[in-house]
Amino acid sequence: MDRSLRRFFAYALVGGAGTAAHYALFLGLLELRAPVLIASCAGYVAGALVNYALNHAVTFASERPHREAAPRFFAVAALGLLLNLSIVAIAAGWAHWPPLAAQIAATALCLLATYTLNARWSFSETTARPQP
Repeated sequence: MDRSLRRFFAYALVGGAGTAAHYALFLGLLELRAPVLIASCAGYVAGALVNYALNHAVTFASERPHREAAPRFFAVAALGLLLNLSIVAIAAGWAHWPPLAAQIAATALCLLATYTLNARWSFSETTARPQP
């Protein structure tokens, strides 16, 4: 199997831990009657925190120092959050999908977008500066 395909599958598997945290908080907040977008945002942030350490160490086995990788990862996560909230707002608000269905669609699209950006920028081996 191609290295980038293996890395994508590792990203998706590692992302399962972050997705579990995301959905647990999302569903819990919905149960408490929080607005859908607040629940989605809070869940996304929780998932990003879980995913950073796992992706740095496991998925990308990055040698990029945390002081460089973390800001990049969280910039990508912020873009992913905007994409996530946009999809949930359109699907749940405008299209009247059930909140969970809207979140599942957003998760799938964000997976592809954030993997691409993290692989090419956040943890990129070709742009990492050598450590002194």
